[in-house]
Amino acid sequence: SKVNITGWSKGLEVTADGEGIVSRAGLALLRQLADETGLTGGLSRALASPRLLVHDRGRVTADLASAIADAAEVISDFRVMADQKELFGLVASVPATWRTLDEIAAGGPRALARITKAVNGARRQAWAAIETRHGALPGVRIADKVLQGVTCIRLDATVTPACSDKELAEPNFKGFGHHPLLGYCDNTDEPLAGMMRRGSAGSNTTADHLQVLGDAIAALPPGHRRRLMVTADGAGASHGLITRLDQLAARPGYQLTYSVGWELGARERAAIGLVPQEAWQIAIDQRGEVRERRADGACADRSCGHPRCWVEEAHVTELTGLLREGPHGDQLAGWPESMRVFARRERPHPGAQLSLFETQDGWRYSLWVSNVPAGLRGWRAQLGYIDAVHRVHARVEDCIRTGKDCGIGRFPSHDFGINSAWLGVSLIAATLLSWLRLIALDGDLAKAEPKTLRYRVLHAAGKLVRGGRRRRLKIPATWPWAEAIATAWTRITALPQAP
Repeated sequence: SKVNITGWSKGLEVTADGEGIVSRAGLALLRQLADETGLTGGLSRALASPRLLVHDRGRVTADLASAIADAAEVISDFRVMADQKELFGLVASVPATWRTLDEIAAGGPRALARITKAVNGARRQAWAAIETRHGALPGVRIADKVLQGVTCIRLDATVTPACSDKELAEPNFKGFGHHPLLGYCDNTDEPLAGMMRRGSAGSNTTADHLQVLGDAIAALPPGHRRRLMVTADGAGASHGLITRLDQLAARPGYQLTYSVGWELGARERAAIGLVPQEAWQIAIDQRGEVRERRADGACADRSCGHPRCWVEEAHVTELTGLLREGPHGDQLAGWPESMRVFARRERPHPGAQLSLFETQDGWRYSLWVSNVPAGLRGWRAQLGYIDAVHRVHARVEDCIRTGKDCGIGRFPSHDFGINSAWLGVSLIAATLLSWLRLIALDGDLAKAEPKTLRYRVLHAAGKLVRGGRRRRLKIPATWPWAEAIATAWTRITALPQAP
């Protein structure tokens, strides 16, 4: 029989007389989370004005952050909340939102600092709720291990393309745009600090990195500042950054371990040439297993232990001794004594661009420095895990990628100050999504990226029912994640009242 491919619409009528219907009902979770953690109140105090205003600027900023988390890409998208008055009440208009950003921009660094202080205060409440629910802040994942009790900060810069002539958007190594510098917490995948920069800003500008590093540490609740891990890639490495990290690590009562990319220069190439083959130890993968593959022409038994049937794909070694006490004397004079230099070599993937030095022996080399103590015991002292600690810095790229799905780089104005304010609000949006996952959600939703959260949670429709002087937002029982949304609301509204 012939399949009726248009049968789904039979008997279907579309009318415009519905009542109490709410789209994006899940957005209420983010707005309530901002209120319960004290973020909205903190922003209200930070942006208080002696003028009589219809819309509190803290409320507007928190709502804009919620809208950006909900996929707002331009300020006019803010209407996603204003058009839902039955649920959200009186919400600022688009012009009022523009004025709020303009006032933040006019306030300059001081206004941004007050906003940062408000966010940091709310973070204390949010992290306390996370610890109450999970027993502790999530640990730092390193291969097959989890490092507990350590807070990890990852620094990285990113290029945000500009399709129009915006202030201080300039040519750079990836095109044309701005070049913000960001600091993320690896434990919670949330942004801790950010700096809006001109497009031509350097990747290893020491002053910028020191500023963002200091802001990121200050953003942490005090109890999470004593045991730190800081990572940065080779583009961010500088003498000033390493020196500052060494100073922070030397403070009594504090621990700080860093892992920072390092340039493969002439002295490093000479040292690598002196490393005996037996000093190269095989690297491990994300499962904690050795990085090797089956060789061409291997036997049929894939579980065999024949050395000829396996090819080791990556190795790790330490170069500190050769650079400190090698034939050319101490080539690391002026650098901290605790700094150790490591090298990883791996088989290049097809199409990889190799230097002349690398083409000679067919390996691709990566170097980094760390202050991990030489006398350390346990798995953290093993070369394979010291390498894994640095390689997982790449997770910050995922944070930046999802951050760009939450407003980073979608700057709405020609004015650099307004775009700096937008960056700050975008970081708040990403922070709210992180808190939502850890405080209120379970399973796959607790690991979901913004796009998935929007479809399953934030954009869910509902019906607003009034009765008994109360409002009830009913999510359709047939929606697969209806129960998760209801549970999330219960958890958020049960949070202790913020001071």
